[in-house]
Amino acid sequence: MLVLIVSIIPEGPDLSAGRLDKAAHLCEYFLFAWLLVQAIRANRTPEPDCRLWAWMYATSYGLLMELIQAIIPWRSAEWGDVLADAAGAALGVWLGWRAPRVNKPVVQ
Repeated sequence: MLVLIVSIIPEGPDLSAGRLDKAAHLCEYFLFAWLLVQAIRANRTPEPDCRLWAWMYATSYGLLMELIQAIIPWRSAEWGDVLADAAGAALGVWLGWRAPRVNKPVVQ
């Protein structure tokens, strides 16, 4: 939900100087994918499927947010943002998979 809100509110200060915008995208989708991997792993989904689905979901969501931003008058869309989202998601999936697995179910 936070990703959606941040994606559609009017743009704040210009982050394009020094590529801070791309770094923000990378960090946002890193966290998103890392959390997805942890949630999917908690449901005991096989590891290869977990990584693939988490990356595809996070990257597709990033693409969808850019498409939505393209039609919102006060926002803009960039392919570079989608690439930063995909890179952040890949990093989040890779590190999320390497994180120790908690064997206790969250909800019984």
